[in-house]
Amino acid sequence: MLSGMPTINDSERIDQSLRRAAELGFSVTVADMARLAGFSTGHFQRRFRQRFGLSPGRMLRHARIEHFGELLRAGRNVTEAALEAGFGSSSRSHQAAADGFGMSPSRVRAGGKGEGIGFAIAECKLGKVLVAATNRGLCAVLIGDESADLTADLERRFPHARLEAANEDFLAIQRRVVDLIDHGRPAATDLPLDLRGTVFQQRVWRALQQIPAGETFTYGDLARYLDIPGGARAVAQACGANPAAVVVPCHRVVAADGSPGGYRWGIERKQMLLEKESSL
Repeated sequence: MLSGMPTINDSERIDQSLRRAAELGFSVTVADMARLAGFSTGHFQRRFRQRFGLSPGRMLRHARIEHFGELLRAGRNVTEAALEAGFGSSSRSHQAAADGFGMSPSRVRAGGKGEGIGFAIAECKLGKVLVAATNRGLCAVLIGDESADLTADLERRFPHARLEAANEDFLAIQRRVVDLIDHGRPAATDLPLDLRGTVFQQRVWRALQQIPAGETFTYGDLARYLDIPGGARAVAQACGANPAAVVVPCHRVVAADGSPGGYRWGIERKQMLLEKESSL
């Protein structure tokens, strides 16, 4: 067995600790999780990072932010949701919402209620593409085969928003996105984005935008670039949650053996994008 890698028994104990923390709503400390696993705090932190590629403290904060958002969207008031999610003060809960969702707790609670989102669907070489934007920037670029499925996906993402037909100014942006998909040209850096995700997801998405067209990273490469060695699994999950196909180029991340790996919009589409970019 390689020195320094967690044993199967260690991994099982870490997983049990994580499941127990989830049952408790993540209202625990890292020291609590270490005790649940039967480890010292330092040993637990090292083994946890080896297993998941991020520290248990960061994982707990992400989990609390996610739980906080779920409670708000379920209709709980901000104070109740903050306490139940483990944020002891109003200022901490507001900072968590800003870090995790890029908006205030009241806006998270509203679930996009009253927010206007313009969208349009166009044909592209990968099928159909739905491009949507708030008044702050692109919030979704979705690829598929059927317009109805793409619209339903957008509605699920913004259940209380006011969806509107795009105006002519927006259609110019849509054409730029279609051109990017069809011709593999580098994404314009001046396209404003309003992507909703956790702190970690946002960090991964920003890193993806630094990968030049025609080049690829493995999930492990990207994890090391983000200074989370061993974090390939967490990086892959963040890539899978990317709401802006091609504009945030998660298709440029491949498996360690050089195969395409996963792609939420289909492996064939990923291969087509990579082939197009490699010929530029």
